[in-house]
Amino acid sequence: MKTIVKVILPVLAFTLASAAAVSTNEAKIKESKKVVAVLGYIQNPSPQDCDEVEVNCSEVNSGQACMTAEASPRQAFAKDEANACNVNLYKIID
Repeated sequence: MKTIVKVILPVLAFTLASAAAVSTNEAKIKESKKVVAVLGYIQNPSPQDCDEVEVNCSEVNSGQACMTAEASPRQAFAKDEANACNVNLYKIID
C-alpha cells in the first residue's frame, strides 16, 4: 500500500502542476495578442499639418484602412519620427 502511494502521489502532483502551467501560459499568449489602439491624425491638407482625431485603430495590418467617423470619412494616420502624419493605420477587427 505504501509503495502505491509513494508512486501515485508524485505522478498526481506532476500532472496537476503541468496542467496549471499550460493554462497559465495560454492566458499569457492571449493577452499578448491583443491589439492596442493608437492616437490618429488626419492630414490637413498635407502630411506635415496634422489634426488629432479619435479613432479605434492600430498599426497592425488588418487589411482595412483606418477611417474617421465623420459624415465624410477621411483616412487616419499615425505620426512618424519627423512628426509627419503619414504612417498607415488599420481598423481593429475583433
